Formats: sequence, C-alpha cells, structure tokens
Amino acid sequence: MSSIHLLCRGSLNLHREPSSGDYESGNWDVSETEAKELIGGMIYLHETKSKRSYFGGKINSFRTLVIDAPRPNRIVFRLTPLREGKGVEWKGAGHGMASKSGVVRT
Repeated sequence: MSSIHLLCRGSLNLHREPSSGDYESGNWDVSETEAKELIGGMIYLHETKSKRSYFGGKINSFRTLVIDAPRPNRIVFRLTPLREGKGVEWKGAGHGMASKSGVVRT
C-alpha cells in the first residue's frame, strides 16, 4: 500500500465535508502521477516531522487546484479519517526543507 506524510500545521486546509463525513486536505505540491498512486492508500498529517501524525486516513480520490504560486498545480485529497492514521511516525524524505515524504510504499 502507498502512503504519504505531509506537514500540515494547525490543520491548515483540512476541511470536513458535512454531507459524507469525509475530509479534504489540500493545496499540496504533489504530482498527479503521485496522487493517482495514492488512491486507496493512506495520508498522514504532522505538525512537524519529529512528531507523530495527529490525523490521517484512507485516500479515496483527489482533485487538482490551480493557485497563484511558483508551482501552481496543486492536489486536494479526499479521505476517510481512520484511527490508524493517528500516532504514526514520519517516513520518507526527512531533510530539513521537506514538507512531504513523497510516496512511501509499505
């Protein structure tokens, strides 16, 4: 299964969809190819790379979003929250400037 760890301080851009109970987490600088690989996998949100995830779940789908930024094409993931998404250690890219792990295969 594929997963991704993301820095998401203060639940930034994490929203519950009232009609389904699912969540959207977005504006991520992730390629569409990576996003497609992550469907059915897990997303883990962290305050810092040294802290365990505070939120996570199964990725059901994604949509693209264009913003005014140097890298304008962004991804918004739609996910079902899962208890197993909390308390998970960061895996993947861990260098100082990393805000995402990249696709991690487990």
